[in-house]
Amino acid sequence: MEDKHSKRRTDKPWGCYVDYFRSNNVVFKKLLILPSEKLSYQYHENRTEFWYVALGKGLLTLDDCEIDMGVGDFILIRKGEKHMIECVEDGVPVPLVIYEMQCGECSEEDIVRLEDKYGRTEE
Repeated sequence: MEDKHSKRRTDKPWGCYVDYFRSNNVVFKKLLILPSEKLSYQYHENRTEFWYVALGKGLLTLDDCEIDMGVGDFILIRKGEKHMIECVEDGVPVPLVIYEMQCGECSEEDIVRLEDKYGRTEE
C-alpha cells in the first residue's frame, strides 16, 4: 500500500508537481511551472482548488478573465470554473511555484481540457 503522506514527484510538459498528501477527498501538492510554460485551460467537475503563489509571477485566466498573480497571492477555484495559469518572466527566468489544495472528489482524471499547448485535449 502506498504511503499517502510521502512526497511523490510527477513530471509534466510544463514542469512538475509534488504530492505532499493525497486521499480521495483532499490533495495537497506543489506545482512548479517553468518559465514561459502554462497549464491547460481546464475545469474540474468534482473538485474545488485553492492556490497560493509561493514564488514567481503568473498570469491566471479564470473564466476568460486575466488576473496577475505573484508571491503571496491566493485564489479559490470552484468546481466548473475554467482556469489556466502561465509562468510569466520579469527579466530573470524564475519558475512559478504554487501550493494547491484540492477538496471534493480528488482524481487526476477529473480534468476537462479546453485548450492545451501540448496537444492533450484529446485525453
